[in-house]
Amino acid sequence: MKSQNQQPHIHDLIIIGAGAAGLTAAYFASEFSDDVLLLERTNKAGKKILISGGTRCNVLPVKMEYDDYFTDSSKNLMKRVFKSWSLDRCKDWLQWEIGLNLNCEVESNKWFPTSNSAKEVRDKLLDGVKNGGVEVRYGHKIIAINRSTDGIWTIQPEKQPELQAKKVILATGGCSIPTMGTDGIGQRILQQLGIPVTELYPALTPLLCRHPGNEPIPGLSLETNVTAADPEISYTAKRTGFLFTHKGISGPAVLDISHISIRHHFDQKKTTFEVNWLREDPQDVDNWLQSINTKVVNALKEKLPNRLAEALAEDCNLTDRWGPELRKEERKELVEKLTAYQLKITGTEGYKKAEVTGGGVPLEEIDTATMELKKLPGIYVCGEIIDVFGRIGGFNFYWAWLTGRLAGMKAVG
Repeated sequence: MKSQNQQPHIHDLIIIGAGAAGLTAAYFASEFSDDVLLLERTNKAGKKILISGGTRCNVLPVKMEYDDYFTDSSKNLMKRVFKSWSLDRCKDWLQWEIGLNLNCEVESNKWFPTSNSAKEVRDKLLDGVKNGGVEVRYGHKIIAINRSTDGIWTIQPEKQPELQAKKVILATGGCSIPTMGTDGIGQRILQQLGIPVTELYPALTPLLCRHPGNEPIPGLSLETNVTAADPEISYTAKRTGFLFTHKGISGPAVLDISHISIRHHFDQKKTTFEVNWLREDPQDVDNWLQSINTKVVNALKEKLPNRLAEALAEDCNLTDRWGPELRKEERKELVEKLTAYQLKITGTEGYKKAEVTGGGVPLEEIDTATMELKKLPGIYVCGEIIDVFGRIGGFNFYWAWLTGRLAGMKAVG
C-alpha cells in the first residue's frame, strides 16, 4: 500500500492527443526517454487517420511548395519548420521505420499505403509508439494544465487523478470533425495560460451557395478552373475537381480555397467564386459559339454534363434558342456564364464537414527550432493546434509528421 505522503510520479514527458502529430511526437520522444505517457481523450488512437482519404489515407504529397500552406503567421517562420525535415526524409521514415509500403499516384500528387488501408497506417504508428516503451492511456480528457513553483506541470484530466510531468506536448488538434473528439480544448487551455490564439475557423470545408439554373443539381461533378475573388484578392485553385452538393459546392478545387471566403466573412466581406466551366479562353468560346448550328443547349451538352448545360442555358434564357439566332449581347452573356460564372457564397458547412481547422497558436509564439512555447517553457505544440494548414492531398499529414517529430525530439532530446 502506498504511503499517504508518497509523491506522485513525475513523468519526463506527457503528450496530450494521440492523433497523427501526437503519435509521431511519442515515437520520436521514445528514442530519448523511457518515461513518455501519451493521453487520448477518446477510446482509440488516430481516429482522424482512420477516416482520411476515404479510409485509404493519403499520407504525403509527392511534391510540395510553401504556398500549398496557409497561415496568418510569418511565412518565414513556417519555412523554418519545414526545413527541419524534408518530404523525402519523412517518406523514408514512413517506409523504413514505420514499415509502410507506399504507392505513388503521380497524377494526383499523392502517396498512399499500397494496402489502401488507413487502419494499417494508424496501427503501424501505434505499434511503433508502444514498441518504444510509450504508455498509452485512453479516456483522458484534459481540462486544465498548471505549472507549480518548481516548474513541474500538473495535468488535470476530467474524472481522473491529476498527472505531473517535466515537459508537456499539446497535440490536441482543432475543432474539425467534432465526432472524432476535437473541440479546440488545447487552444482554450493555452489562452487560459496567457498564449494568444488566432481566431479559429473551419477550413477545407464545403461552401453554401445557389446552383446555376432553376433547380439544384447535387451529385454532379466535373473538372473546372475556380477562383476566389473580391476587389482585393484573387486566388485560383491549383486543382480542378468540382462537386455540386445538396447545399452548395465542394470538391478539391473548392475546399482548397474555401478559407478565403470564410476569412472574409470575419471582415464582413462577401467572396465570389468565379468558375470557368469549360477551362477555355473566353475568345475561343465566343468563336465556338459563333460556329454552332444546333440548339444552344445541345451544343453545351457536347462540352458539359447534361444537367449543368441545361442549367446554364436556363440562366441565359436560351433553352429553346438555336446558335445562329444568338444576338451579340446574348452570346457575350453566355460566354461570361461559361468562363466566369459568379457563385455568391452564403456560408459554409462548418466544422462538421471541415477537413482541418484554420487559426490557432501563432508561429510567433513558438520557438520554431523546438516547437516550445516562448512564454511557457516546457510546453510544446504540434499539428493542427498551430496556425498552419495545407491543401487537400496529404499536406496536413506532412505538417503533423514533421511538427510532431520536432516537438518529440526537442522536448526530451
